Amino acid sequence: MPKFVITGAAGAGKSTLIAALAAEEYTTVPEAGRQIVAEQLRSRGTALPWLDRVAFMQLLFERSIAAFDQTGNPTDQAVFFDRSFIEAIAYGSMIGHPAPQSMLQAAAARQFDAPVFVCPPWREIFTTDDERRHDFEFAVRDYQANVVAYRAAGYELVEIPRVSIQERVAFITGQLARLQTFRPSNPA
Repeated sequence: MPKFVITGAAGAGKSTLIAALAAEEYTTVPEAGRQIVAEQLRSRGTALPWLDRVAFMQLLFERSIAAFDQTGNPTDQAVFFDRSFIEAIAYGSMIGHPAPQSMLQAAAARQFDAPVFVCPPWREIFTTDDERRHDFEFAVRDYQANVVAYRAAGYELVEIPRVSIQERVAFITGQLARLQTFRPSNPA
């Protein structure tokens, strides 16, 4: 099963793009980070990026690895992940807590298909909310750390243009068509 990841800056439209791909009948995997933040807020937990960054990093990595491992059934149907375990490694570098060797080994044992799609920082659509409390400057650093981490892991990166959501979906499906013919997971 081809597994593709969409990474990039916080607030750059990744989740909107994932939702649009799901509407096109592709299998998608939501971002673990926002799920963790929502759960921690509901349970009054502390594994939050503004309280216990190392605990957040660890949960982010574990959830992202589990999501990757749970996506099975080898077929030619593409699956799109909203971020991945590589982001946990990138986040560790941002907070001054390098990923332990065990994380690096677990990440190296799992590979996404090429290319990795990257959403660059986009100030015009960037917003904050209860789960995203950081500013745009943090989003730029997030983007830079993610690009560095994916490149260090050996991935080919393709930047998604800052265009309408329909054009972004067309860009991705066009990229896939050039690689091979991948069909949506639930063709109509």
